Amino acid sequence: MAAVTTHARKRHRPVHRRAGLPPRTWLILVITGLGVALAAGSLVALRTAGTTRCGASALLVPSCGAWWGMYLPVSNDGQLIPAVTGKERFLGRRLDIIERYHDMSASSDGIFPGPAEKQLARNHLLLFSWGPAVWSTSTRYRWSLIASGALDRTVIIPEARRLRAFHHTVFLTFSSEPDGAVPALGTPAEFVAAWRHIHDVFARAGVRNAVWVWTTEGYLPHAATIAALYPGNAYVDWIGYDPYNYYTCHQTRWLSFAQTVEPFYHWLMARHFGGKPFMLAEFSTVPDPLDPGRAAAWYQSIPPVIAALPQIKALIQWDSTVPGCDLTIPSSSAAARGYRQSGLSPYFRKELP
Repeated sequence: MAAVTTHARKRHRPVHRRAGLPPRTWLILVITGLGVALAAGSLVALRTAGTTRCGASALLVPSCGAWWGMYLPVSNDGQLIPAVTGKERFLGRRLDIIERYHDMSASSDGIFPGPAEKQLARNHLLLFSWGPAVWSTSTRYRWSLIASGALDRTVIIPEARRLRAFHHTVFLTFSSEPDGAVPALGTPAEFVAAWRHIHDVFARAGVRNAVWVWTTEGYLPHAATIAALYPGNAYVDWIGYDPYNYYTCHQTRWLSFAQTVEPFYHWLMARHFGGKPFMLAEFSTVPDPLDPGRAAAWYQSIPPVIAALPQIKALIQWDSTVPGCDLTIPSSSAAARGYRQSGLSPYFRKELP
């Protein structure tokens, strides 16, 4: 185990609720140039910076560079496509993976893909984050309940059938950041049992188009818990983590992008996590109120840092808030220009042939 490094953890999962609208309808936009929906098992030819060709495997791993993306919060499905297209116009590039958060209800909050998601799947990849909850009733399901099969007939099997019929390969994560939910939702062993149970139910239902992303906070003081939460190489395709430079939000020291991202990366590499590709499933920085250029430099430093961390194959910037912390990048800010500049880097810029 690598030495534990101080890192300000995200203490709360972000919640987006508005009266009269579906709760926590979330959006993550991830990534460059895939531009076409992928069928399970397909290999898609890509071109980087218009000259270099690379491929995406059946597990959506790019053979060169890394995917680039963002998370944007929306309050309802009607806002989803305008949010995507508006952000793409500003960035001057396509965003190819869109993450959506869903609960485990039989309502529109829990039934996916929805109409807007199906439309976006024509030229974007989708990353579905499935939470063990029912948002409308503020219910949280313990992992042991899910592992018992109690939700199979009403929730898990119907969703498996919907995804099997979707005919596009999707990223799927269950109960993201579980290290922050121990012991509220159960023990690490109970999380592993729940993850494996859902995975096995999907396999029995014939789902072959789900790429499984195990996502933790990546907070090294949780290292022992995180290791115990791993479902096993046979049950995980990608490993995600959520590094942040919180600075004034958590009254901690300023961390460069490298200082924010590298400690958990090296911990994963030291533990030999099955040669899995890594994803920054969320990442961001707050601004420095005394130095507006500091956040811009933070984002501008991304390409060389990621190029030196080749196991990271996808980055998803969190353009939103968490309780007590504004992590957005206003379009008029120097930070936004720095982020846009990095997104146009040849390392991330992929074009369709």
